[in-house]
Amino acid sequence: MMWILFGLVCMGVGFFAYKKFNRNFWIWSFIAFLLSPLFTIILLLILEYIIFTTPEKFSRKMMDLYKLYKNNIISSEEFEMNKNKLINSIRTTKKDEFLVKIVPLVENGILTQNDIENIKRRIYGRVN
Repeated sequence: MMWILFGLVCMGVGFFAYKKFNRNFWIWSFIAFLLSPLFTIILLLILEYIIFTTPEKFSRKMMDLYKLYKNNIISSEEFEMNKNKLINSIRTTKKDEFLVKIVPLVENGILTQNDIENIKRRIYGRVN
């Protein structure tokens, strides 16, 4: 009975990873079974919120930066410098999803084609 309950809790961790972060259900369930559900959730949260850059977080930060620029709170040089810092800090495993989610930034003219090339270089490596 305890093993069944433990297995369900591990599958719950896998379900959480799948629903919240679009991660593989079976892999995260197996990791929870091997390590422990609590440790696996902590590991997942550390990976997602500290190490990796989610597209939503990147877009939100870029929009905030653009608002500061458009309202003349920061200069165009400061905007470009901070935008490049933000681009250089990208760490993600959701490569294609990342590009799809930042399309509104391109449509609104916040990101230039050069910025897109830099982003692709950051997430894919060398881009020709």
